[in-house]
Amino acid sequence: MVPQFPATEIHATWSKLLDGLKKDGLPEIELVFAKDITEFESQFKAGQAELIYCNPYHMVMAKKAQGYTPLIRDSKPLTGILVATTGSAHDGIKELSELNGKTLLFPSPNAFGASLYMRALLKREKGLEFTTKYVKTHSNVIRGVVRGEGQAGGMVNATLLAETPELQQKVKVIYETPPAPPHPIAAHPRVDASTREAIAAAILGHIKTHKQVGEDIQMPNPVRADYFKDYKPLENLGLEAFLSN
Repeated sequence: MVPQFPATEIHATWSKLLDGLKKDGLPEIELVFAKDITEFESQFKAGQAELIYCNPYHMVMAKKAQGYTPLIRDSKPLTGILVATTGSAHDGIKELSELNGKTLLFPSPNAFGASLYMRALLKREKGLEFTTKYVKTHSNVIRGVVRGEGQAGGMVNATLLAETPELQQKVKVIYETPPAPPHPIAAHPRVDASTREAIAAAILGHIKTHKQVGEDIQMPNPVRADYFKDYKPLENLGLEAFLSN
């Protein structure tokens, strides 16, 4: 599991799906946590897990490293967003140019929409220079922005909407990335084709009949994923220069 959120939060939401799949007849699927994005990347590059839930550019990395194949994703595109406080005229950011030379918060270097793609666009297309501060999770980004630890921060649309209305009202979106395919669940090549099909079909069926489970894992309307149609185009974004190894 990509550590977008604290482990306790991930366990609370994803265990509902996995418990449901077990009741539906699938073999037990164990949740494995990484302490941070770097450890998660090391895990999938080594092919440690049969199944991974990863960000879109991780999908590219996992395909190259081990041949992971995406099974399903949500139908709604992922959009990276840059948020700032809804403060007074004195401290509220109105234009991107005001962020030049400022401190921006990001969950981690290789979080796709919230950091990797966002930083590339801000630097290459918007010409901004800024200090980056990595705070591990999307939850920490929005809270850090509200506390004034940075003038703005990178998230994705789905994680902002998962926050409480009170917290959402304390920030505003000042920039969005172009849409990209969202996080997939992907399988290692050692998972045979019939098992991959059984897992994909079971997840699609379970979420269709248990909508809240899909909402909780930010996959309310799952569809089949295809690497060459969905994720291969990301190979051409030239993001290697912004990756942290």
